[in-house]
Amino acid sequence: MVEYHSWLEKAKMNGTGVDRDIEQIDHGMSDEGELTKTGSAPAIMSDEEDDSFSGSNLKNDLPPRKQAKRMSELLCLWQCAVCGKKIKGNWNHRRQHIGSHEKLSVPCPIAKCTSEPLASSFRQHLKLHHKTTMQTLSTEQKADVRAQLDRNLATSIQCEMKYFPSSNLVSSSETTGKNPVSPYCKKCGSRVILLDDRRNHVAVHLNLKISCPLFGCSYTGRSQRCMKHFIKKHGMKYSELRLQENQKFKKARKEFYAKVDLVMSEYFT
Repeated sequence: MVEYHSWLEKAKMNGTGVDRDIEQIDHGMSDEGELTKTGSAPAIMSDEEDDSFSGSNLKNDLPPRKQAKRMSELLCLWQCAVCGKKIKGNWNHRRQHIGSHEKLSVPCPIAKCTSEPLASSFRQHLKLHHKTTMQTLSTEQKADVRAQLDRNLATSIQCEMKYFPSSNLVSSSETTGKNPVSPYCKKCGSRVILLDDRRNHVAVHLNLKISCPLFGCSYTGRSQRCMKHFIKKHGMKYSELRLQENQKFKKARKEFYAKVDLVMSEYFT
């Protein structure tokens, strides 16, 4: 059975959902990027999602691999196992959809107000009923809202497999026009999006490593770790290796990937 990700793992993978909710409450961004149940009508996307697909909200200082991973998630299309709606985008879009099913509300912190709007309509509630904004709330009131968002996030993570099991990934940037590949490892349940990351993940299961090609160095690691090792230990980039060292590393990496690809279907299908 696929284990649920801990909050920390989810936060590392997608960014903290709580901070995301605070940002959405501050700026009024709430659209989930939903399609119709049949998927025949175009989705109505928020400005936020449009920016996501254009890449304008990707941090410029992120390494290319992390940018690719984030974009890959934004292009994923999932179908809710309960209502059939298709949700486009990353975990935060699915989390909001789960919240609508589970009625994960945010009690208004304003004194004597008994309303409990959803996070997606919380900003509107403050504006219409209290003529205020999230930014003008007191520190204590903001803390109350954040604490509730913490609880909502924990519930969403626990309910993820109920609404979006791995089998309900309709398509992604890597599976368009192909049979979808589940991002969940069949052995341990870890969620891995990009092909190179899946290769490294399988290599961890197999305890496969690549030896540093530099003479006298006993370091071993996966491909990306080796790249960092070259810089940290030897003060050179991969492209700066001498011809013999470069060829030795390429050969070792080719053999490494061949062993991994041979059993990939045992871990990701």
